[in-house]
Amino acid sequence: MKENATFVTQSKFFSPVFNAAIFDGPIRIYFAQHQEAQALKVYFNLQERYKHLRESSRYAHQKRNGNIFIMLYPSIETFEMCFNSAPAQAIVVKDRLDLDYVIGVKTPLNDQNFSLLYEKLDDINSKQKAVQDSLSPELTGPGVGI
Repeated sequence: MKENATFVTQSKFFSPVFNAAIFDGPIRIYFAQHQEAQALKVYFNLQERYKHLRESSRYAHQKRNGNIFIMLYPSIETFEMCFNSAPAQAIVVKDRLDLDYVIGVKTPLNDQNFSLLYEKLDDINSKQKAVQDSLSPELTGPGVGI
């Protein structure tokens, strides 16, 4: 379901508890100040895991003016208030905000659950790559094929 908000800060996904953020290209991590260690762990894990995709992904998202918002909710209540249609046992969920993606994370996110975050990001990357490939003239021009 698409959210009709211009900015993530005006959407149902945002909470006043978010008083800190990390911005790196198209990735925006919002969190409460007391979650700084968790947010930095997410940031550095993402940098390590996706280092081979960073420049191409950054370029693809900038071309379409989209971002990926990773929201680290400090409590179950805040998570459920912002993602009220998420399954009760969900730890990481994904939704759309116009051209952007929002990934909600019920924290604390332990090492075992990082794979759930990676699944959501992998899905977003594959969708964006498919869109980019379908719009890329050098891949769809005459004489291109298998």
